[in-house]
Amino acid sequence: MNARSERIGFVALSLLTFAYIVLRAAWVPLIHDEAATFQTYVVTGRYLPFLAHWDAGNHLLITAMGRATYLLFGPSPLALRSFSVVCFVLYAVYVWRITRMLQVDVIRWCTMVALLLTPFVLDFFSLFRGYGPALAFLLMALFHLVRYVEVGGRRQLFATLFAMALATYASLSLLLIWCSVMAIAGWYVFTRDRKDGPVLGILLFIGVVPLVIAGLFGKGLSELGLLYFGNSSGFFDGTLRSLVLWILGIMRPLAQDIVMIVSTMLVEGLFVRALRGRSVPVILMGVILSGEIIGRVVLGEGFGVLYPIDRTAIQLVPLLILLFAFSLDRIAIGRPRLAFAAVLLLWLPVRTLMGANFDHTAYWPEEAIPGRIYELVSERQQGLERPLLIGAYRQNPRCWTYGASLRGLDLNYLNDLGFPQPTCELLLIDTVHFQPPPGFHTVYTAQHGRMNLMEAETALRDSVVRDSTWAIPSTNEEFKGLWSPDPEALQGRAWLIEVDASITSDNEPLELRLVVDAKDANGNPLHYDVINLDDQRISWKGDRLHVLRLLPSFSVPAQVTAYLWNPRQQYFAMDRVRVIIREVVP
Repeated sequence: MNARSERIGFVALSLLTFAYIVLRAAWVPLIHDEAATFQTYVVTGRYLPFLAHWDAGNHLLITAMGRATYLLFGPSPLALRSFSVVCFVLYAVYVWRITRMLQVDVIRWCTMVALLLTPFVLDFFSLFRGYGPALAFLLMALFHLVRYVEVGGRRQLFATLFAMALATYASLSLLLIWCSVMAIAGWYVFTRDRKDGPVLGILLFIGVVPLVIAGLFGKGLSELGLLYFGNSSGFFDGTLRSLVLWILGIMRPLAQDIVMIVSTMLVEGLFVRALRGRSVPVILMGVILSGEIIGRVVLGEGFGVLYPIDRTAIQLVPLLILLFAFSLDRIAIGRPRLAFAAVLLLWLPVRTLMGANFDHTAYWPEEAIPGRIYELVSERQQGLERPLLIGAYRQNPRCWTYGASLRGLDLNYLNDLGFPQPTCELLLIDTVHFQPPPGFHTVYTAQHGRMNLMEAETALRDSVVRDSTWAIPSTNEEFKGLWSPDPEALQGRAWLIEVDASITSDNEPLELRLVVDAKDANGNPLHYDVINLDDQRISWKGDRLHVLRLLPSFSVPAQVTAYLWNPRQQYFAMDRVRVIIREVVP
């Protein structure tokens, strides 16, 4: 195939893939991590490291870009995910540029297609997460690192370090790769370009300084116990096994073992043989991959840091593909028949095509709440005196409030305590992993099969025991009590706490919480339920808040307090606040 035909074919495939990503970004419902990032960091604008709430879910570059697109285009899924979508264009550009270094046609094409259509990886270019953009900038950094080692030049060094910084600020999982890239770049700077002042400046200010900041941020997260995603099974049995599952789709442990052993031996064998040719891409990919593996083992065995799995290990995927491709390419120059081993890479696009969809992610299907569920709940809510009590899994509430707010619906906040809880009227549940309580029937099942709306066959009965209304003048008090009953009066019974209020505030968002707290006589916690009112509504200009919370029964006397928590001590007023206490009738 001539260069022009190859370019046209690649552009056509890239455009089709890009269109698929755009549609998924617009249509797939937000998952928990996306909704939480939007509600915690994007809406408030407080996301800078060391100044904002500490959480590994704050992918700094992505959060910053999400804040910008939110201010420009609003809170739609496509707006929030637009930076990840655009980064696919950068990714495709560097897939083309880096694979042009491969000399054998069949290897080059198989590698191009595999990188463009890697399953699981492709999901992240249509999500408001950092993993997709991180891989785009990683490919950019790898390409320019090869060029810097081969030909030198300030522009190549700047592009390498700048791209690597952006990659790591999109996902801190790339921190060890950044260290390896810095070590390689630093070696060539000090052995070849040490007399070039601007080159030293680039190394310091584009490389060392941002790397130290990212390292301190990662260290802070670790010290707070927030690097909790991963496992302690080791690099082979933890990290590689998770990639074999999510990238190759192999589920049986024995088959996974066979694939890991065979593929490791194949890649290592090709790499060792290719080293004889002193190929710069082969050497660099090998050094960077080795640095990542050694670093993970040192951190895991020496410091107890969990080994990365699935999405936090996703940076290994392009490295492994490229190491395999460049090693095979080097060997196949003299042995053309070996080139057809690259066909193994085509299993990746085949898996992507098999799993193509526009309504859920591969990893979090149970978090995708389709629009039809909102419609059905809204229909059932119409004409009712009080909000419906809706149970759900703990990863669903923030997705729910985001979806309800986007549709302009004032639906009750989900109750995730005691899931799957029988004391509710509606239940969102993934019946693949959870057994619904008795007495519920399915109303609707999402097309992807991992989200069901279920309804109680027997209506939840209650009786009003207290109904009071008052006003709260403008205040910035941190705590405002709503209800605190006699502990003896509650024992052995479940209650519904209904709050119906009209809220006014100049703060956008008003970071006000509704809390229901229960402790025993010794102060030990029995129940703690908190909802963030700004998850549902950013602006309160006399708007109505109408929510219902479940207070379960306790076998011991409980000191219960329902109150408003105003952690930032912002000013707000409630022209009317009505608190209705209902006893659940057995």
